[in-house]
Amino acid sequence: MILPPYIPGQFVWCLFPFSEEPGEPGLKEHIGYIADIRRKQASQMTMMMLYTTSRQWNPDVPQPLGILPVNQDQARTMGQDKPFVVDARRIAFLPVTPSFFPRLMKPGNGIAGVAPKSFQQNVQNVLAELVRRPDLIQITGPKLT
Repeated sequence: MILPPYIPGQFVWCLFPFSEEPGEPGLKEHIGYIADIRRKQASQMTMMMLYTTSRQWNPDVPQPLGILPVNQDQARTMGQDKPFVVDARRIAFLPVTPSFFPRLMKPGNGIAGVAPKSFQQNVQNVLAELVRRPDLIQITGPKLT
C-alpha cells in the first residue's frame, strides 16, 4: 500500500462537504486544514479537515471560539498568497480518496502549504476547548464503517 503524502498541519485542496449534503463531496475545490489523520484499516485513512475561508473576520465583531484569523504575513509563511480564516468549528472527516481529494494522484497532491508548529499547536488547543462545547461544532463527511 502506498501511503498518502499528507501530514497534519498541511493545507490541502479538497471537496469539503456542504452542510446540505454532509456525506457528499462539495461542488468545488476548497483548501482545508489537516488537523489529524487516522488509519481505520490498513487500506483506509481518514483525515480530520477544518474549513478555511478567504473571507476576513470583521475586527468589530467579537471572535468566537474556533475562529483562527491568519494575517497576510502569516499566510505567506504557510504558502498562501492572501490572509484567511481557519474555522475549527466546521470539521469534516474525509476518506483519503480522489472523490474528496481530486488532486491526490496529481503532482503536488493538492498540498497548498503547511502551518508552522506554533500554529498547529494553537489549532490543537482550540480543538481541545471546542470538545467541551460540542454545540458549537458542525461535523460533515461520509459515515465511514
